[in-house]
Amino acid sequence: MFDALVLWLEQTAQSVPLPLFVMMGGIVEEIIAPIPSPFVSTLSGSITSAQQLGFPYLLWICVLATIAKTVGAYIFYVIGDKLEDLAVPRFGKYIGVTHKDLENFSNRFGGTWRDDVTLLILRAIPVMPSTPISLVCGIIKIRLRTFFISTFFGFYIRNLCFMLIGYTGLTAMESLMSGIDTAETVLKILIVGGGVAILGWLYYKRKKGDHVHWFKPKN
Repeated sequence: MFDALVLWLEQTAQSVPLPLFVMMGGIVEEIIAPIPSPFVSTLSGSITSAQQLGFPYLLWICVLATIAKTVGAYIFYVIGDKLEDLAVPRFGKYIGVTHKDLENFSNRFGGTWRDDVTLLILRAIPVMPSTPISLVCGIIKIRLRTFFISTFFGFYIRNLCFMLIGYTGLTAMESLMSGIDTAETVLKILIVGGGVAILGWLYYKRKKGDHVHWFKPKN
């Protein structure tokens, strides 16, 4: 299924204008996680070079690709937000977490420059899977200003790195994409495992009758 989708993206890249491809491909790539995250960007860079469109054009299509991926990330932000609204009232009692607890935890992210820079760095790291980050941002309801600004600029740095790889035609591009995809998969497993461990710890604390102190309101 995913091989067919990748093939469709490759064919689409040859049959539609490049700006349209990077918008379509960016959203599809962000929403459908198993697609290697460098794929659309590196392919777009290669096409830009092959069509001799120039480096300024590369910077422009990187903006379009980043807008598309930011929209895709926001979809997962909304999913995380709704998931928290649905799951915490039903299952939070088993781990001793309430909606108010998450609000208190969210208030620790006060929209300062440190929050912006932290999220920007996470978005810019090539091997960092973006879907779990978007979900967590939605669950803890991080401020939308921080989410959009940091996501956009972080994705721009990330996309531009991949586009430059395609633009310069590095022979190791395929191997590099495979390595990045593998690293993302490993990080996803670690993040999921960490999430399960945290839930287990919260359940253990709940059974002991303790409350989680880092959910206290920020003074």
